[in-house]
Amino acid sequence: MKNAIVILFFSLTFITCQTSDKIEEVVVIGGGLMGSSTAWALSKYGQNVLLIEQQDSIYTFGSSFGEARISRSLGSKDDIFSYLQQTSVKETKDLINYLNEGETKQLHAMEDLYRTSPVTYIYSQSQLNDVEALLDGQTDTYEYAANAEQAKEMFGMKISDTTLVIREYKPYSGTLNPKILIKKLHQGIKKSGNRVQYHQKVTNLTKEDGIYKITISDTKTGLTKTIFSKKVVAAAGPYNGELVKDIAPYFSHLIQPKRLFLSFLKINSNTYDSLTPEEKKRLTASYPVAYLNSEIFYSMIEAFDEEDRPLLKIGGHFLRTAINDLHTVWEKELTEQEILWSKENTADYLLKLDLPLTVADLAFVKGYSCVYSLTESEIPYVSHAIKNNKEIDSSFVLVGGMSGIGAKGSLAYGLIAADLVLGNKNESFMYQKAKSALGSRRLINDIHNIDN
Repeated sequence: MKNAIVILFFSLTFITCQTSDKIEEVVVIGGGLMGSSTAWALSKYGQNVLLIEQQDSIYTFGSSFGEARISRSLGSKDDIFSYLQQTSVKETKDLINYLNEGETKQLHAMEDLYRTSPVTYIYSQSQLNDVEALLDGQTDTYEYAANAEQAKEMFGMKISDTTLVIREYKPYSGTLNPKILIKKLHQGIKKSGNRVQYHQKVTNLTKEDGIYKITISDTKTGLTKTIFSKKVVAAAGPYNGELVKDIAPYFSHLIQPKRLFLSFLKINSNTYDSLTPEEKKRLTASYPVAYLNSEIFYSMIEAFDEEDRPLLKIGGHFLRTAINDLHTVWEKELTEQEILWSKENTADYLLKLDLPLTVADLAFVKGYSCVYSLTESEIPYVSHAIKNNKEIDSSFVLVGGMSGIGAKGSLAYGLIAADLVLGNKNESFMYQKAKSALGSRRLINDIHNIDN
């Protein structure tokens, strides 16, 4: 009997804590937009890569959750975020072409991912210098209303003379669907012969003798295992700080997660149906919008229902609050004040569109607590880790601190991360400018300033 108990003990230990002798070439931790984009770029380069994600293949929470993000290109001369958005569009086209290779009919299209529509920017007269700098030498197609009369003539809007309006017109500017993009990225990774493993939560990450030791818990079964890898990319969004605490502890000081709320509103059906065709067209052509006030109110059309009525998504870029528990923040319901803020700002914008709609015409459908990962400068990191505060660790890359600006350029961030992993060179001016803004030289300086 005693021997049987011993055998059972060791059998259970073996089942619940397996260790793989295989050493992976590259492991990417985090299957959201950043991790998936990086794993795809590595796959495109012909590398062996394993992507691990703690959720299922369909996201139910996280910063990559949802069906719409603003995709916009307009920026001042040599703006890195415009470059990242356009590079991401180009990389997405490559992904679509790859997925369609060998198919008897075209199964994938850019229109699966992007809803091209004008992007509206609203400024105040006090921001005139910013507007002039933005439009100086601008190569993207746009229209600019510098006063109320021009806004009425160009856009059918009803604004004050202290308001400035710009509309950007460019293919694949409008909105991007993260849910579908992640799905297609995973399809591309798998088609290349690489692996995506779901329900795999990393509980420990260390480095021993130049090899990364990754402890993983299966979120469905509770079983644990350990895998090893020569190189690692951390792309776990707000979980990055905890994830890399033993590899690069300074990231927990340099990237701070904050909660933001997102509201989803619909216009009451009878009210929406009473709008004229011209009014409905003006409404849909006026989304997405970024109102560049102190809170940065932004809104977009998340989806259309079966009657072709829009579901509006609303947020405030600077309405950030502290997080008590990162693991449960996604479940936090919106307050009445947050819902009212969403309704009032939406109603204000609809009034600017000269539409006969008020707060009373807006119904709250659902809310969502999102998390932004914030750096001090609000510019993300795509960087090697740093050893001894000055040496580059070429075997480790972190992608994080997206601050709500990652989605539109996700495949570009992934491309840069993959190039760092492989030591690839790209000498183009804008690539180097973006890499410098995101990379290790800045990180070294930021680490130095932590205690200063």
